[in-house]
Amino acid sequence: MMMVFLAWLGLLFFFLITSPFNSSSALTSSHFPSHLPLCHPHESSALLHFENSLSITNDTSYFSSCSYWYGINNPNSTVYWNMSRDCCTWSGVTCDEVSGHVVRLDLGCGGLHGIIHSNNSLFLLTHLQSLVLFFNYLVGSEISPQFGRFSSMIHLDLSDSGFTGQLPLEFSYLSSLVTLDLSYSDLRLETSSLKRIVANLTSLKELRLSRVHMFFASPNSFMNLSTSLTSLDLSDSGLTGEFPENIFHLPRLQNLDLSYNRNLNGSFPQYNWSSQLRNLNLSETGFLIDLPYLTKTLKSLNTLFLSSCKLRGLSPPLLGNLTQITSLDLSSTNVGGQIPWSFLNLEKLTHLDLAAEASIFGSSKDLEEDDVVEPALAQEGGEGQTSKQRKTESLDKFRREDA
Repeated sequence: MMMVFLAWLGLLFFFLITSPFNSSSALTSSHFPSHLPLCHPHESSALLHFENSLSITNDTSYFSSCSYWYGINNPNSTVYWNMSRDCCTWSGVTCDEVSGHVVRLDLGCGGLHGIIHSNNSLFLLTHLQSLVLFFNYLVGSEISPQFGRFSSMIHLDLSDSGFTGQLPLEFSYLSSLVTLDLSYSDLRLETSSLKRIVANLTSLKELRLSRVHMFFASPNSFMNLSTSLTSLDLSDSGLTGEFPENIFHLPRLQNLDLSYNRNLNGSFPQYNWSSQLRNLNLSETGFLIDLPYLTKTLKSLNTLFLSSCKLRGLSPPLLGNLTQITSLDLSSTNVGGQIPWSFLNLEKLTHLDLAAEASIFGSSKDLEEDDVVEPALAQEGGEGQTSKQRKTESLDKFRREDA
């Protein structure tokens, strides 16, 4: 009996040692790793100095705007940053799991108020891969040469924060950038700085420069954009002249917005054009648009905004072929004739704007009850403004009041 008991005891001990439920083994490997890198002291100090260099707004209308325009109800904030906790746990801060270096700082809608000078401790965070500062009140801040220190930067969003001035030469050192958003700023871009961006930022997939001042920049500056580009937004930027046709040949381009550049013109490729474009906005530009050719060629197109454009070749059968379109804006165009609703395939259409073309509607009886036809969005002033225009005026109003 003693031998049997010892045998069973041995088996039980073996089971406890090898079992996946062994508490010591499981907690070490899965729940409590043996080593968690702590935030580096100099980076923790740099973050605190960055926080102390700026103030935080308590304006409730500001945070209401964040919620309304960006859907952010609880933005990251520097309010509770302090040395009693590892900085890797601070709101908006992300550290590399192996090295412990700060690699992401996300303070979009963070209520930051002040000027980021070239000697700011922010530039000591040289391992940053993502910096998100959209919609903060940083009016007067310039994109200093110190931004060139962020050689590992992949994602940079400085939009809606009041940055001003010109891009320095050192900005082109950010050759790893995949997404860049400088829109809704007071920045000025000239041909030389744009060419440097295009030449060196060869990994770019998303470039947003809406409302950046480019009055003295040549559209040809964009000729050699990365073939990896999927989204390009140059709307309301003051571009003048001929838009380079080769942009339409970019193999991965899905979103293109050139709207509100009234002195920008151009044409589409006529030969060997295969495009993945899904969203195209040319409203209030000087493009002369062959709509039948455009819609026949762009098989993936979902949204098409051509408000105030010059169109040619429009006919009832054409509208019947727009079966993949979900949003269509032909308001304030030179469309003519009586086009009955029966020609429209409204199964996918959720937005239709034909304002200022009353003769195009035909009989309202032709509309189904579930068809969605939104009011004019492209007229200037009041109810006819685009959502982009209304957002811009709302943010500008906040900044004027805050100033």
